[in-house]
Amino acid sequence: MQQRRLDAQEREQQRLRRQLEALQQQPVITPSTPSVPSDPSVHPVELTSSEETELKVLLDKEAQEAEVNWPGSFDVFGSKTRFKISGFAELDISHDNHAIGSPTAFVTAAIATRGGIPAEGSDGLTHFSVQTSRLAVETRTPVGKHQLTTFISMDYFGQFFAADADPRLRQAYGEVSDILFGGDLLLGQDWSTFTYLPGFPNTLDFEGPPSAVATRRAMLRWTKELRRCLNLKLALEDPNGRVFTNAPLFEVVEIFADLDSVPEWPDTVAALAWETDDAHIEGAVITRDLRFSANNEGTISESAWGVNLSGRINMPWSNKQDFLTFGYVLGEGIGGLLNDSPPGAIYDFENDTLDTITSRGGYLGFQHWWNPDFYSVVTHGQLRVDNYEFQRPEAYRRAKYSSANLVWTPFPKWLFGVEAIYGSRVDRDDRRGSVTRFQFTSRMTF
Repeated sequence: MQQRRLDAQEREQQRLRRQLEALQQQPVITPSTPSVPSDPSVHPVELTSSEETELKVLLDKEAQEAEVNWPGSFDVFGSKTRFKISGFAELDISHDNHAIGSPTAFVTAAIATRGGIPAEGSDGLTHFSVQTSRLAVETRTPVGKHQLTTFISMDYFGQFFAADADPRLRQAYGEVSDILFGGDLLLGQDWSTFTYLPGFPNTLDFEGPPSAVATRRAMLRWTKELRRCLNLKLALEDPNGRVFTNAPLFEVVEIFADLDSVPEWPDTVAALAWETDDAHIEGAVITRDLRFSANNEGTISESAWGVNLSGRINMPWSNKQDFLTFGYVLGEGIGGLLNDSPPGAIYDFENDTLDTITSRGGYLGFQHWWNPDFYSVVTHGQLRVDNYEFQRPEAYRRAKYSSANLVWTPFPKWLFGVEAIYGSRVDRDDRRGSVTRFQFTSRMTF
């Protein structure tokens, strides 16, 4: 008997949900407001007053349950704010066969092209690291019809080009839903709007391809759902990530100036994301004000720009869990926003000008599940910059990155993985270097 009543209640709830979905697309007809549908084949849905009341109660109840049952969350002394603590503990063991200046993250720009030293691994080097380990705290608080979300996370990459574990702030922001023209407003430090995380390949290596846009910055960002599956993002972001270099005054004598970045305006970013069950694709554009002072003697400025197209597409013809990730970036003066961070501009002493440097590159990644416990990811990426003839011979010109891994997930919160990574770097004078790294990873998530 009790089971039959539960079944009946479930059927009634399903009926009300279907009516709600229809209401979202069709006008509601009431006795006082007659209406004629624009399409004669579409019939508007009519609800009685009792059904409207019952539907409202059901939706309110489901909204409250969704808030209370936020998986892994808890409240403090019955307050409206709910908390969630998450993260993971990770051990990475890596071995390099040649010199690279980044012992734990595989930065192709750090590959030695002119010999290298034993401390950088010129004769082979092994490192143990827990720098990737992470801790995050998130809160959600209902404020009237809005929701206030805060998020703070950290890892241990305070010394990025060393294997020591130093705490580093990753994200620290607050976001209010439906607060400005129907959009969400975020203030604080988060992934740049020029970055699109769903498009990142799932490498065990912390860094990934040289052309990937992976930067976090302080910002003010507004996000608005234009229509189902389509979101618009507009942001003003901290103008960091400006990497300048200087050119020799003569062919033999080089003068090294103290180049201080003194940006006058923030970076402006606009992005449009299309997200469905089978595809997540985003296109973003950025404009920048490159402005610097050489030895504190006045300022020189130049405008910069960039575009980034990246995403993730499911592969239903291969396996419902398999997917392809991709990214392509092009721009002038955006080198500091990329994983390899090549110079974005160069100061020409002879002409007293700041010349932007063009960067272009892309990557592809494919993840395949062999069975419910094992998967592999294969990734390849490249980055190239257009050098000027007056740049120094050791100036960064191009880099390549390839990786393949095998990951085992014996338990939902624990994975083991092995990965082989190959990278190469070429300088303006065609001097080159390459490194092969083998990495073992254990990650326990909480």
